[in-house]
Amino acid sequence: MGDVPDNPNHFSMSVAQRAFLDANFEEALKHFFVCIKMLPVDRRGIYEEQFAASIHGWITTDHDNAGRAVRLYPQIRELFPLTIPTKLAIIRAVQATEQEKWLLNCLPICKDAMELATKPEELVALRIARVNLTTVPFPQWHIRMINDVARNEAYAKALSGSIKSRSSVVFDIGSGTGLLSVMAAKQTNLVIALEENICLAMLSKEVLKRNGVDGRVSVECVNSTQFKTCQKADVIVSEIMDCCVFGERIIETFIDAHIRFAHQKTIFIPNRATVYVRLFKCREIFDTHCQDYGGVRYRSEYVKINESTSEQPYWCTSPLDYSDFEFLSDPEEIHSADFTTLVELQKSINCSGSLTLLPVKKGVAHGFAIHFTSDLTGKGDILNSAESRSWELGIIPFKEPCLVDCGQELDISWKLAYNRLDVYNNFYDEGLQKNEDNLRYETASLEQLQKLRDDSYFKAMMAEIDEIDTAYTIDTSSSIPAQCMIETAAPQIPPRVLITSLNRYDGSLDQNAFFQIERYLGYRDNIKKIVPTRVRIFGRLFLSDRINSQARIDPTAHCQVDLATVRSFHLREMRDIRLSQRRDIVMNSEEFLIFDFDMNPERFKQDDYTTMNREIEVQPKGRISDGVIYEFEILGSRNTKLRPAAAFLFPERVYTQEEMTIMVDLHVGEMLISLKDL
Repeated sequence: MGDVPDNPNHFSMSVAQRAFLDANFEEALKHFFVCIKMLPVDRRGIYEEQFAASIHGWITTDHDNAGRAVRLYPQIRELFPLTIPTKLAIIRAVQATEQEKWLLNCLPICKDAMELATKPEELVALRIARVNLTTVPFPQWHIRMINDVARNEAYAKALSGSIKSRSSVVFDIGSGTGLLSVMAAKQTNLVIALEENICLAMLSKEVLKRNGVDGRVSVECVNSTQFKTCQKADVIVSEIMDCCVFGERIIETFIDAHIRFAHQKTIFIPNRATVYVRLFKCREIFDTHCQDYGGVRYRSEYVKINESTSEQPYWCTSPLDYSDFEFLSDPEEIHSADFTTLVELQKSINCSGSLTLLPVKKGVAHGFAIHFTSDLTGKGDILNSAESRSWELGIIPFKEPCLVDCGQELDISWKLAYNRLDVYNNFYDEGLQKNEDNLRYETASLEQLQKLRDDSYFKAMMAEIDEIDTAYTIDTSSSIPAQCMIETAAPQIPPRVLITSLNRYDGSLDQNAFFQIERYLGYRDNIKKIVPTRVRIFGRLFLSDRINSQARIDPTAHCQVDLATVRSFHLREMRDIRLSQRRDIVMNSEEFLIFDFDMNPERFKQDDYTTMNREIEVQPKGRISDGVIYEFEILGSRNTKLRPAAAFLFPERVYTQEEMTIMVDLHVGEMLISLKDL
């Protein structure tokens, strides 16, 4: 907001209200702010709803106002010191902007609000908001990376051997929460840490202070290619390799570092990275990305179905997620990038090649699996991503399964263009190649493919729609099968029936489904049915050592660097859990009902499902619990093999066999499952 004149006669509550109705939120807030401040505290409440709505509109229509609102919070709190709506409006609006810096700065606002909240609906909204504030801006892969002992020890050894004196200058590119920066600062007096994620950069400053090296490390929240300096580095260390090395733009980043930050003797860590490809067999991965329906062969965006470049070069997953995963060939080198020499590195910007794979087993191949090795120092200090906790495999599914024989020569080709690596199958069956022109392939999203194959849900849902209502049915779930059925009749307006889905393809609750239902119920007198008519969510306590290591920091993994600051950002939800494949997950309670949604439109019109809270008493079977796995039941059907589940995790592992009180919150389509009093 602009400068406020000293004379309050310039301000009027009626002007504020007119500006609010005209959506001129900047003008409304100027007048509200001054006029409300002149009122006694006990009379201000009648204007808080409009003030809160103005704050929300002011931030969401101009995301730059997120920072202004947070900075103004002390004055805003003075206007309404003992109430919740304005505080919650700021939090919700800043979350809608996804500006990570200001999300973290909303945590004290959330704490203030929770200390004041007494109404159940306020507590529900604030509990969900508090978790979102710590998990939304924090990259979910980061904990898995910093818990990788082999990776951390390899980088610690590489830094120790490369930093020659206390006067050495070290650049840490993509410094994250500061693990490598702390390691370097224990051996030198000047480390420049470059991290463009504002959340990680802010956290790293606390980590550096906690480890007593903050005076030796300068943290800059910027992409290294945008960082301006005349300083030259003796050591440049970075760990911005994705599962296929190049996806995080390491080539362009290191070329820029060579040109602007390096001198003739600068040491680069890593020294080199080599990418490998293998054939794999896994029917479930193929089924995840491929589905035939209505004469069309739908394939996900990760499948190369023609000569044109697919939207995504590869998908990422772990073989541990699939019990039937099997390699059919040994690793074959695709490309090796030398990071130490500018001329050699520039050759990796745009290159291509071909190679021959020799299967070591006879079987049905479903795609390529890609991994890499990295020599950190050029002295044989090797990291292997296939043996690491940090990286998954890059997966390129085939458009059709391929029968391969032991020793058969299989031709493949590849292309690396900047940060994109593509690998191509050149050995499809001759019959497929001849008939391919007659096959209709189309690309679909993974969510669309999941709905496409969910016949157990879809058939039951369509059975709930009378034939006469087909033309009056709207599919709000973007389900390909439903669209195929509905579009056989000319659509009629207004609609009578909504087809929806409260669950996403990754097993989680779909907030957008609630928004869509609310949108279409604007035809208050016309919507007669929501399909499916009943959705239930069931949960069970579970434990998993693997999930524990992926979600919570392990102090023993960090080479004597204290990362306790990160504990507040432990992951709270995991998705896309395929229970039929996950041998690491042990159920630790009987099944219990979380929610039972009667999808009668009247329930939604009366806002019955806007805010809900349940407390559930659960008796653990064993002593350790990591959280709650939840699954959907639609019209009495689970279909858990095809549709994955999701889980809410407790902030820390719980060790008890006594009865536990599970708290379930639902607010505007967002759900949180937590342990009471934690």
